[in-house]
Amino acid sequence: KRKANFISREINTVKIEMEVTAEEFESAINKVFNRNRSRFSIPGFRKGKATRKMIESHYGKDIFVEDAVSEVFNDHYPKALDELGFEPVDHPEIDLKDQVLQSGNGINFKVSFLVAPDFKVENYKGVKITLPKAEVTDEEVENQLKSYAARNARLVSVDREAKEGDTLVFDYKGFTYDDEQFEGGTAENAKLKLGSNQFIPGFEDELIGVKAGEERTVNVRFPEDYPAEKLAGEQARFECTVHDVKEEDVPPVDDELAKECSEYDTVDEWKVEIRKILEENKKKQTEASVQNEAMRVIYENTVVDIPEVMIEHEIDDLLRQFDQQLGYSGMNLQQYLAATQTEMSDFREQIRDEAERKVKTRLIVEAIAKQENVEATEEEIEEAFKNMGIQYGVDAAKMRELVGGDIKYVEKDVCARKAFKIIADAADVEWIDAATEEENTDTAE
Repeated sequence: KRKANFISREINTVKIEMEVTAEEFESAINKVFNRNRSRFSIPGFRKGKATRKMIESHYGKDIFVEDAVSEVFNDHYPKALDELGFEPVDHPEIDLKDQVLQSGNGINFKVSFLVAPDFKVENYKGVKITLPKAEVTDEEVENQLKSYAARNARLVSVDREAKEGDTLVFDYKGFTYDDEQFEGGTAENAKLKLGSNQFIPGFEDELIGVKAGEERTVNVRFPEDYPAEKLAGEQARFECTVHDVKEEDVPPVDDELAKECSEYDTVDEWKVEIRKILEENKKKQTEASVQNEAMRVIYENTVVDIPEVMIEHEIDDLLRQFDQQLGYSGMNLQQYLAATQTEMSDFREQIRDEAERKVKTRLIVEAIAKQENVEATEEEIEEAFKNMGIQYGVDAAKMRELVGGDIKYVEKDVCARKAFKIIADAADVEWIDAATEEENTDTAE
């Protein structure tokens, strides 16, 4: 027998009814009693040994009723949602008016809750978009070869004045304005690439023009936000002795480099492989661009009545993610807000647009997946777990175990990717030359 009945839906608010028999409620009361009996002390009985009847006569006949109501609701509500096919987006409201909640009676729960909007997406196929052609140029191939050569450069000593890009081998000693040598300001045979901005502002500029064997005094001022508070904003000087000036000797792009950096014997063979890799990368980037641009058009042309609570939940998720990211730098969200003198309410408002965009996009994609009858196969789910496992350094089976009951979110993610592909495959793309795209951008600016 169906124990849950749909009553009504008004926009995003659903009302249902759940019936709990007197026998089921009595069973819940007994369950609550057995779970809590050890808490009660009755004169003449050892603690935990009193009968339910004795406890009820001593503390009141309804002592277990409230918890039993929660017990049956928490048991029946998920089953009712599954039976009727609803997925709430917030906590339910329960109406028990005009009912006597006591042993021997059943319960009729009238429940209302918010759900995601039910809507259809129009014109999501054949979306007209314009994108630049993703072609690999000879220049890009050459630049890739040059980057390999640069990574294999070696440092060679030169007998000339140092210039930006050179690497110095030198000793230095740091002193404050009152000639006190400070901790951490001394090193021997240190290596510094001029122009790398590894040292405090102005330090590297002062060493332009030095030669091997030269001594030079570098006068600088520490930044106001320098981590060492004693030095922040202070004048300092560094006594430097340069031992060597080195420049990068970049090898030529030839067959020897190909043999050293690849599995090919010639540069021409290597170029073919590099072009293939670049083309594959551009293909993936193009697929993503088609999806994103088509989705942008669909997003702008779709009106969705989103429950405010869904946006608030998304803001909560964004805040949790941001707090986690801050943790990597030794800060938390509260410290960040204090440092930026921002109220939490103002910060929530700042990220509201992003939250709404994410919620609306997700709803549109889910709606399209539903309209296309998209389903996630077991093979696709397993592949998703495998990819997630790679991220976290575990196998697919362990990842599935960690996810546990949240597998429906993995299924939704698989369906979303398939829906995105449907959108992209059906898009009407006008391809233009990259040069034309740049000209249009310059004109717009």
